[in-house]
Amino acid sequence: MILGIVKEYISSSSKVAYLGPEGTFSHEVALMLLNGIMIPVKGINDIVKGVYSGQFNYGVVPFENNLAGIVGDTIDALIKWNVGVKASVEYRVSLCLVVNNEVNSISEIKEIYSHPHAIEESKEFLSRLNTTIRQTSSTAEALNMVIGHSERAAVASGLGARLRGLKTITCGIEDKPSFTKFLILQRDVSSIGDRSLIIFSVPNRPGSLYSALKPFAEAGLNLTMIYSRPNKMGPWEYDFILEVECSLSEGKCLSAIDELRERSAYVKILGSYRYLTIQGYDDS
Repeated sequence: MILGIVKEYISSSSKVAYLGPEGTFSHEVALMLLNGIMIPVKGINDIVKGVYSGQFNYGVVPFENNLAGIVGDTIDALIKWNVGVKASVEYRVSLCLVVNNEVNSISEIKEIYSHPHAIEESKEFLSRLNTTIRQTSSTAEALNMVIGHSERAAVASGLGARLRGLKTITCGIEDKPSFTKFLILQRDVSSIGDRSLIIFSVPNRPGSLYSALKPFAEAGLNLTMIYSRPNKMGPWEYDFILEVECSLSEGKCLSAIDELRERSAYVKILGSYRYLTIQGYDDS
């Protein structure tokens, strides 16, 4: 079983940080894939910094959603701190409308709370409701805002609702099938896995990005993701986040990266890792 393979090499005394509070989708992924002491952390940067410093053995952070896009805070933290990726998890998310137990109808709801990404992912459903939408730092915080308020609801996970004694009126309210990629971070950089993650920047001149990526095409390596992110080196300078289907233990992968180094302003390797696909928590 894939999940067992991930857990097999992790001590039960390991400290696992996840984007909290309790009941977030990061928490769900941590519980499904990792052993250890689960520690909720408020900010993504604090998780990545904690893994870098050795405060945590592992960290679970959201990376990308197929509807809402890249998680900028995660990219910024990966650029700032030197950590490695143990696994990348494609997680099928089911969003639920969560209320207090005494609420019987959606018509009773006046305010809905959730993280901006969850709001974006369920925009069509929410637009049909005559409610005020309020943003929170996480879906778990949204659940906490609902407790004791019969006029409030949260867009969050069924597991988070159950942990807090709340109930779901309906689930599957995302506009389209929603998948979020989570990264499981560790301090060491691995050279074995299905995919590798690289951050780099190129000189601001014509053809520089094409030149940097050309070695991967020539080696027949598939680029599964590439994003640009403004960096702090100067105006209109960018970092590029690249995921490629190869392992750092493969010669053609290393050769392409060596050529990338020659054509880039800098290159940062976050390592090779397993790529997993799992189904989210079912509250039915």
